[in-house]
Amino acid sequence: MPVSDLFDRARADRPHHIALIDGEGPLTYAELGAATDRAAGWLRSRGVREGERVVHAGPGDRTFLALLWAALRIGAVFVPVHPELTDHAVRHIVRDCGAALAICPPAAGSDARATVEVARAAREIQQAPAGTVAVNAPNDVTAPDDAIALLIYTSGTTGRPKGVVCPHRQVLAAVHAVNDRLGYRADDVVLCRLPLSFDYGLYQALLCALTGSTLVLADRDGDLGLLRAVERHGVTVVPLVPSLARILALLRKRPGPPTKVRLFTNTGARPSRSVMGELLDAFPGSAFASMYGMTECKRISVLDPALYADHPDAVGRAIPGDHVRIVGPDGRTLPPGETGEIVVWGATVMAGYWGVPLEAQDRYVRRADGTLELHTGDQGRLDDDGLLYFLGRDDDMVKRRGVRIALSEIEHAAERVPGVYAAVAPRPADEDAPLLLAVQSDLDPHEIRTALTVRLDPARLPDRIVPLSAVPLTANGKPDRPAVARLLQAAPAPAPAPAPAPAPGPETATAAAPTRNSHGSVAV
Repeated sequence: MPVSDLFDRARADRPHHIALIDGEGPLTYAELGAATDRAAGWLRSRGVREGERVVHAGPGDRTFLALLWAALRIGAVFVPVHPELTDHAVRHIVRDCGAALAICPPAAGSDARATVEVARAAREIQQAPAGTVAVNAPNDVTAPDDAIALLIYTSGTTGRPKGVVCPHRQVLAAVHAVNDRLGYRADDVVLCRLPLSFDYGLYQALLCALTGSTLVLADRDGDLGLLRAVERHGVTVVPLVPSLARILALLRKRPGPPTKVRLFTNTGARPSRSVMGELLDAFPGSAFASMYGMTECKRISVLDPALYADHPDAVGRAIPGDHVRIVGPDGRTLPPGETGEIVVWGATVMAGYWGVPLEAQDRYVRRADGTLELHTGDQGRLDDDGLLYFLGRDDDMVKRRGVRIALSEIEHAAERVPGVYAAVAPRPADEDAPLLLAVQSDLDPHEIRTALTVRLDPARLPDRIVPLSAVPLTANGKPDRPAVARLLQAAPAPAPAPAPAPAPGPETATAAAPTRNSHGSVAV
């Protein structure tokens, strides 16, 4: 079954139901289907054939969705690329995947067989005859399950972007398994402020097609109107990144009508406990599903919302069809409670990296039964009940004062302090370099450090806490660690504490208070 069948079935079953709401207004499944027909004909008129790659480096809008479903339907491979990537980065992707068609700036797509500028492609598709597909070629290609549906490029933490090969079989397995845990419904309205080039955003479109529900695309530049969109469209499900959680919590502090929001979800960087507490209080009747995954296997675990209050640091149990184990440095499986690398195998593990021989891949390993096992590079542990705890990436691990620690441990501890909305601990230059912590908070840095002394041992306690008005974010809404590190490097060092004035006697002597620089950081 090709992934495009998800949409085609929803189109057939619910033609008059609203499939999409964006800045241009609503589209029913029938109307989005007609746009998909035009896009499929347009792709064929541009010479795109089964198995060939179509790169799209435009905004996540109705044209994106029409091209997504059209490419999948004709058996092509859809390659979504964030529109804010540089021409250099897009050019690498176009060249690496051997694109037949690149919808992007001409300079970035020069290595493709054909290149069409984004706005021109949208106009041509909109103006294409509705019957183009029926005239030129069959509407459908029955792609085998192991044919590639998507190439999603991810850079991880180092190096050039690598294309994760996502076959139809694994994509469908991921959609069904995630929905088995989250329970999207036909009457749901899903607010997506995430880039559709980001797999977390892209899968919202797939989940909505699976259930025949409505997808609302929110403009990243219109954050002040997010709450109005939630209220106006009757939004019931909101996928979160930390910045969005904070925005909604702040906006909801103002009096307003009740909403229909029933579920918040999150994967990747997690909102702090304090922000999630505010958010759940601000939206009565809502629940929170914390998830863990990566592009290389889409999703690994989902936490039952009913368990969040008692297990706020857990990221849930393995989704149906997948299996998780924790391995030590010697490759042996570790028992519950011990920390090691998270390894996953099962139905959603993708087919490796595009153009990279398996023996040269650093994450995928062939199992005895011929299937692939993903070594995530993430540190975690399982408890006795099978709940997974994500503790940080291998490259998030540092040695300090002779102790191996995860920087994410420090960040999570800080975010548990009420009033701390986000925390980022950049990697120190070496073992002897000071450990810095950037925080977005209304609290005094000294208050935060005092709170951390009861949560962290000396090896994990930051040497310096620097408040930021806002934590810089990547295009996908995750903390931008290199940008945070640059801000901290540019911040002036804290001034030394002034010497205390001579005291008349021991009985009246006092300790000098900590000093604060112009950025408010405390020297400790």
